[in-house]
Amino acid sequence: MKLVIEVAREFGTFCADADSALEFRHLHVDPLVEQAREIVFDFAGVRNMNSSFSNALIANLFSSHPNALGRVKFRNCRANVRLMIESAIDTGMMRVG
Repeated sequence: MKLVIEVAREFGTFCADADSALEFRHLHVDPLVEQAREIVFDFAGVRNMNSSFSNALIANLFSSHPNALGRVKFRNCRANVRLMIESAIDTGMMRVG
């Protein structure tokens, strides 16, 4: 199974609500992490996001499911969004040890 998440459709063009990101991850991503062969976060249309959002959605995903690292892909990211994603991945993996 391939899980594709259209981030702009779920959260809008400026992703800043960490509570919504956390709730979405708990409801729609975490239950499928172990079953999905690939998880794609498509950032088409997302112009910016803050660190609270990226940490809630991405850092917490990898700290909770470190084995998912090779199966999670990020597509259509603007340069500023890509930096936030990379930082969140680093944060999540540092929590693991």
